[in-house]
Amino acid sequence: MVDHELADALPLVGQPRVSPSRVKESKARQIHAALKRAIVAGDLRPDAPLDKAELCARFGVSRLPVTVAIDRLAFENLATVEPQRGSYVSRIRVGDVKQWMLVRSALEAEVASSCAERLAPESLARLDRNLAYQRAAMEHGDIDGFYELDVGFHRLMIEGLALDRVGDILESVRTHLDRVRRILLPEPGRMPATFEEHRAIHAAIAAGKPAAAAKAMRRHLHRVLRELELFERSHPDYFSL
Repeated sequence: MVDHELADALPLVGQPRVSPSRVKESKARQIHAALKRAIVAGDLRPDAPLDKAELCARFGVSRLPVTVAIDRLAFENLATVEPQRGSYVSRIRVGDVKQWMLVRSALEAEVASSCAERLAPESLARLDRNLAYQRAAMEHGDIDGFYELDVGFHRLMIEGLALDRVGDILESVRTHLDRVRRILLPEPGRMPATFEEHRAIHAAIAAGKPAAAAKAMRRHLHRVLRELELFERSHPDYFSL
């Protein structure tokens, strides 16, 4: 029997939603990427079953690459595999999110401060362009586009200072936080609030005020935690301790 949530969330092999660049990737990597995108975007909700037979049929593969893909999701805490129950999308662990946010806040506040001290004019201009694109995405209600620009805004600061090692750490942290950031964006007022918070960070950096830039970054990231707590109360089925 086809799981309709799984069928609706994932593309069929050969459909335009599958990037041509992924054709050369292994089947397991393709399946993992498709499942991860669906989970992070919220198309596959917590506790949604990951039926291996349905995935085999949908991607036209044997059971092995599907098992490998799900095992990788389990390693990333995005899926849970239980012998008697099968495989399903994991709930979000609130305690883990708070710890990752603590790490991210500490690092990104320092990055913002350093940007205010020594970010080159051309890098500042890239941030400015990113903000312009954010505004356009927000005005058109483009949640996916805004999300990508949000990620890009933070990444541009890392790249502008050539902080490759810090970037590696933050990328690993963001992987654990992507689901939370993505599910909060559709909440009423979240996109405009995020845009204004980004503008405040940019303004402090452009003014060459390290302390103000760090403070604006911490305020931005701490607000995510506050809104997560509110979202948790209204959607308890998304979360575990």
